[in-house]
Amino acid sequence: MSSNETFEIFGFDHIFTIVLILGISIIIPYLLKGYSRKDLRLFSLGLATIIVLNEFGKPFYYPYLYPDLYEFFEMLPFHMCHLSSFSISIFLLTNKKVFFNLAFFWGIGGCSMALTQPDVPYKFPDANFLLYFFSHGLLFFAIMLSTITFKNRPYFNELINVVLISLPVVGTIYVINITINSIIESSPANYWYLIRFPDGANLTALMPDPPSHIPIFFGLGLFVFGLIYLPFYIYDRFFANNL
Repeated sequence: MSSNETFEIFGFDHIFTIVLILGISIIIPYLLKGYSRKDLRLFSLGLATIIVLNEFGKPFYYPYLYPDLYEFFEMLPFHMCHLSSFSISIFLLTNKKVFFNLAFFWGIGGCSMALTQPDVPYKFPDANFLLYFFSHGLLFFAIMLSTITFKNRPYFNELINVVLISLPVVGTIYVINITINSIIESSPANYWYLIRFPDGANLTALMPDPPSHIPIFFGLGLFVFGLIYLPFYIYDRFFANNL
């Protein structure tokens, strides 16, 4: 399924897709709260399996469908949303809170940018459009399922832990980028956008050239993490003791 029409940011299909993802990701987890632990366990297993298979499939089906746009080594699952997808899948399978925390901050931060500033060339119903929003919608849904249905939330000390984990992850991703680009002539690796700015109009136009932008990127990430945590801080500070 292909369309040659160029994607229009905040066009009808873009806004409709965002609203659809938000609606599904909030309504269905609330509806699932009444299901048995066994049913939810099976649902979580199926969801985690789909997410993991999708992430491992991307380096293969994107270059196959769009050989002029993508290549294998730029589609490996190292971007923030990819790692968030693995983290939330591990949480759904193991219930280890650290993976929920990583997925919550990385995933919501990454999805917010990905859904509002999507890197897609063509509009609906092109396969690229469908695959892109399916992947990010699946990640956001899994995070909301873990938050609403399974009643998880981050705490301030867990936010600090996510920041401390993110520091070496950024360094590791940078090394992965450099290593791949030193081997592959086309230098395709740009995970976490540490090597080159993302295409299109965005905040990176105000930043110094890579890699000098990395500290600013990290600082911006801390600011986004703080915004994500802010509703929980307000609740804990002003409302929790009154209930």
